[in-house]
Amino acid sequence: MYVSRAPLSGTVDRLRDQRGYTLIELLVATLAGLVVSAAALAIVISSLTFSINDGDRTDSDQQASVAMEAIVEALNSSCVLGVDVSPIVGATAGTGLTGSTSVQPSSGDTLTFYSSQTDAPSITNPNEIEVYLSSVNGPLDMATYQYSTGPTGYSSTPSSTLVLVPHAAPPGSTGSTGSTTPIFTYFGYDPTTGTLSDQYSSSPTLGATNAANTAEVGISFQSQPSDGNNPQGAAADLSNSVVLRLTAAADSPTTSTGVTGVSPCG
Repeated sequence: MYVSRAPLSGTVDRLRDQRGYTLIELLVATLAGLVVSAAALAIVISSLTFSINDGDRTDSDQQASVAMEAIVEALNSSCVLGVDVSPIVGATAGTGLTGSTSVQPSSGDTLTFYSSQTDAPSITNPNEIEVYLSSVNGPLDMATYQYSTGPTGYSSTPSSTLVLVPHAAPPGSTGSTGSTTPIFTYFGYDPTTGTLSDQYSSSPTLGATNAANTAEVGISFQSQPSDGNNPQGAAADLSNSVVLRLTAAADSPTTSTGVTGVSPCG
């Protein structure tokens, strides 16, 4: 029987063929691989960036919410120093209280007031609270000064200092450039008409008269990520306001507490 060996011969020839890809083919394949790898790497980097920015923004939002809650709670616990006398401390302290010599009066970046966060019905010696921003992108702190002895007997050093936000700035700040918008704004109350007045000027500090008549405090600040890295979109601006009580529940509309020296919290 005759068997053709042509196919077998052709197969052997193909197996013996040592030819491979040409240099041009290798270069084209390598270039195509690099393009695909670069595109994949760009997608990965972009995803990581978005993930980090989202984490920073969440961090900023959480810090801002906790800090705002602490400030609002302290203001809601502020003391009534007498009929139509605000707990806000200006260039000169309110009636019967001069406070600590180390505490700055209220201004656009500092809020100073008398408060006592307790459930007691009447507090003879309230604390002096100072919330302040020392520098742009610096910490927003809350310092508490305790009363010692006498109407001017507040300690010159705070009993406690709480860092509300490690890195804060005025609202609208971008990067290392601070905004000129004040963190704290003050609105006055006119006892003769019983109405709120326009916003008080707090530059450089809130005057004694305006401080004593302040009935509402606006709070607005920027919270930045706690790690100090502040990429675009990572900071959070938060605003709120608190209306203050100017008359204690036990006072009549026209009669003050009549307490000399340190007045109780109403």
